[in-house]
Amino acid sequence: MLINTSNLLLLHLIISAFMFNMSPAAAGSDGDAFSWITKPIGGCSGSIAECMAAGEMEMESESTRRILATSNYISYGALQGNNVPCSQRGASYYNCRSGGQANPYQRGCSTITRCAR
Repeated sequence: MLINTSNLLLLHLIISAFMFNMSPAAAGSDGDAFSWITKPIGGCSGSIAECMAAGEMEMESESTRRILATSNYISYGALQGNNVPCSQRGASYYNCRSGGQANPYQRGCSTITRCAR
């Protein structure tokens, strides 16, 4: 393989341009060519966990309002100690009535469920 003079000159110019861009004179007054790597982007200078925790609270107001408006929660009464969710013996927590069905889930009878036919 022969390398002609124009290809060699082009390679030399590319390497020279790269080396000039990496020199302290081209990097700026502080001489740190790689300062863009170490500077934080979002302004957080703590650990990754601290930066992510700070970002979690920056939700949109509409999203926050919708989340707080939902009623899918456990009441404070359910979290108290020595408190049984359903005081009727043998009743389901989901259907706390006398004679209520313990498992209200209904499924069809098929070969894979092996139900009695």
